[in-house]
This record gives sequence, structure tokens and C-alpha cells, in this order.
Amino acid sequence: MKKTLVFLLLCCTLAALFAQEEEFEAGRGSRVAWARLKFRVTGYNPNGNVALGWFYHPTGDVRMVDWLRANTDINIKEEWNIVDVARLDQMCEFPMLFLSGKGSIDLNAKEKRNLREYILRGGFLFVDDCVALRQPKEDIFFTSVNNLVREILPEVELKKLPLSHPVFHCYYDIKRWTHMQGVDNGLWGAWYKGRLIMLTNSSDLHCAWTGFHFTQAQRKAAFQIAANIYVYVMAN
Repeated sequence: MKKTLVFLLLCCTLAALFAQEEEFEAGRGSRVAWARLKFRVTGYNPNGNVALGWFYHPTGDVRMVDWLRANTDINIKEEWNIVDVARLDQMCEFPMLFLSGKGSIDLNAKEKRNLREYILRGGFLFVDDCVALRQPKEDIFFTSVNNLVREILPEVELKKLPLSHPVFHCYYDIKRWTHMQGVDNGLWGAWYKGRLIMLTNSSDLHCAWTGFHFTQAQRKAAFQIAANIYVYVMAN
């Protein structure tokens, strides 16, 4: 009898969860999921493990997913994923990849080919410098990713976006760029043969998603610009 009751309770719980998910998906577009790219870094090694230079503060990703689910119409799964730059098949499962890191991104020849092929197949990169404070160069990750993209796609055009660009107004109407910490380079875009393939910044939006010492206004601004980026990428 007890086993039967437990089984029925489990069935009811699962049914409720499925109903909630169906309600969440109602009226939304195609299903998407958040993914962070895994790679090596050089030039920043405070803990003796450069292998984790891409992995700082994963709770920020989770909170960003929660924000997107609660505040936009994006049909995003309640999960986050890790995608290895050595695995093109993994990368191509996601239309957008999030890159966050301390130090310089360091890819071998195969990984560079994978990243190039991912972009050529229509993939998009959202890059945020996880600022290494009190270092000689606090926007080293931002600079290194820009240099890498120039290397694998020599025809790419990189430039700072003006506030009139649609990415600042496609969901939230953002009238100014809110800097979090580090070097304020604003928001930059990379275009390849007329297509926007990357948005990148060195303001450490991701750490503001996580919380830490940032004000409520900064955290809200960091969520909103990231939401705009995600909405813009999914719609274009």
C-alpha cells in the first residue's frame, strides 16, 4: 500500500512539473538552451590551475537563465551547459555560446578551426571579460578574443556599437552603457561579410549577474543588456 501511494505521489509530482513546463512554453518560440564555452587560458594563474580560467562563477549563468525565463518571452530551458571548444559537434548544438574568462584565450590549431567553422555555420559568440582586477592589463580576455577572431577570420570588422544600435533597444530600452568593473570599452561587435558574429565587452557583466559587491542598479543593468543581446541574437 505504501509503495502504491509513493508511486501515485511521484506520478502526480511529475505531471505537475510537465504541466508547468507546458504552461511556460505556451506562446513562446523554438526551444533554446544556454551554453558556456570551455577553453584554456594563459597569463592569469592565481590558484595554480589555468585550466579553470573559463569557469569562474557559474552561478552567474544560472541566474541569467532564470532572468531570461522570468522576464522575456524566450523559450529557454531551465539549465546551463558546458561545451568544449575541442568538440565542434557539441558547439553546433547551440546557436549562441557564452565566453567568460580571466587571462588570454589559448586555442590550438584544431580548436581554432572549430571556432571558425562554428561561426561560418551561423553560430554566435557572446563574450564577457571576467575582469582580473589589479593585473597589468584588466581587459586581457577582451583583447585576446578580439585578436583570435581577427586571426581565424581575417576579413572580420570589429568596432564599438553606438547606443543607437538595435541591440540596445530590441527588448529593454537601454539609454546608456552601465560599466561594472575593469576597463570600460563599451560594447563591441564583430561583423564577417556583413553578418554580426560576436558581441564582446570588458565590463564584467557576468560578475554582476552573480551579485558580489555590485549595486542593485548595476545588477539590473547587467541582466537587461544581456537579455537584449540574447533576444537580438535569437531574432536575427
